[in-house]
Amino acid sequence: MHPANRKQWFPLRSNSIILLISILLFSLVSCNKPEKSAGPREKITIAYSTAVNAILVYITFAKGYFAEEGLDVTPQAHAFGKSALNAVFEGKADLATVADTPIVFAVMNGKKITTLAVIQTANRDNAIVARQDRGIAKPADLKGRKVGVTLGTNADFFLGAFLLAHDLDRGKVKIIDLKPDEMAAALDAGKVDAVSAFNPTLNLLKKGLGNKGTVFFGESLYTENFCVVAMQEYARKHPAAITKILRALLRAETFVQQNPEEARRLVANFINIDRALLDEIWSIFTTKVTLDQGLLVDFEAQTRWVLKNQLTSGTSMPNYLGYIYFDGLHAVKPEAVRIIR
Repeated sequence: MHPANRKQWFPLRSNSIILLISILLFSLVSCNKPEKSAGPREKITIAYSTAVNAILVYITFAKGYFAEEGLDVTPQAHAFGKSALNAVFEGKADLATVADTPIVFAVMNGKKITTLAVIQTANRDNAIVARQDRGIAKPADLKGRKVGVTLGTNADFFLGAFLLAHDLDRGKVKIIDLKPDEMAAALDAGKVDAVSAFNPTLNLLKKGLGNKGTVFFGESLYTENFCVVAMQEYARKHPAAITKILRALLRAETFVQQNPEEARRLVANFINIDRALLDEIWSIFTTKVTLDQGLLVDFEAQTRWVLKNQLTSGTSMPNYLGYIYFDGLHAVKPEAVRIIR
């Protein structure tokens, strides 16, 4: 290159490089900016149970994952899942966290609901707490006794499965409908001799009775599936919102796996539960977003129990595939959908 032209070539080359770098930097900054919403965030109300069985929902709220997915989600606390589900039926909430048994009762009573995902499972979250000082030392001693339970909940199904496993007909005990927060007083006053309960009530009752009480578990009898549900019409009209909800819950699942200590702290604060109590029961729960074949088997087993005892207006086994919403979870994590269709 002629020396006379070299002076001009280097400035041109430098300017081109600077321009190219500027364009690249602008592109990188633009890519990292959060996308501006095309409109207002979709408003959703989630009715959730505070009975330590919706851990992923608590984490999702605490970490702000719903908001990061572009949703405006209002939390609505309930003492247990059946109450949360009723809020959906009453039009006070869009989604609910609830155990499998209230779902079965709802379907059998003609409610058009759908399960979006299982978010938590446990096989030691239910037990019978009995007054040993009143002569109940073994399962057979429950015959003829008054047993408290929150009817239509998974504690109700567990009681039925437990009685059946020990050759006790449901009609051989006197069942008293009690809310979880009524059980301790009922046991103390002699209104009931035993209760079928889930945590944290279960753990509190066990501690309260001390050596005056006895606890009957049944790990092989029942695995609790705690779910997120909505009305079928809602799911049809809001598929994008459901996808975002499930994506947020999957983020919570990963957070719990990677940060168990921080997860416990966030849960304790969110539902205002004693940290020591939470630590005692934490290990019994598996927090995973799935639609597994076990859910279908569970629904059908509970329906046979409902039909045998004539507990609802329904008289035949529903096709539960029509009460499960597959599209949402399949869109965000297809390998988590493991139900044969």
